[in-house]
Amino acid sequence: MKNKKVSWCTISACLLCFMVGGIFGYFLAGYTVNSAHSANYELSCPDGSAPDDNGCCAGEVYTDMADLGFNCCPDDGGNCYPPIK
Repeated sequence: MKNKKVSWCTISACLLCFMVGGIFGYFLAGYTVNSAHSANYELSCPDGSAPDDNGCCAGEVYTDMADLGFNCCPDDGGNCYPPIK
């Protein structure tokens, strides 16, 4: 079997395809991000009411949890969650 050299033309064509693909991918990603639809909805509590001034729902207490920051904790115990902003 004979050793074949890769010509400069083949190398140039591969490099050109790589660059065109990179540029196309860059602009395609930018277009995809800019054309995404944003959801227009307002956050509400599970019962459909709006949260209080601290972002907690009815039956929750705004609690300082030291290193974890402020959270809304149920009156009757259970998991605490960040306030609804």
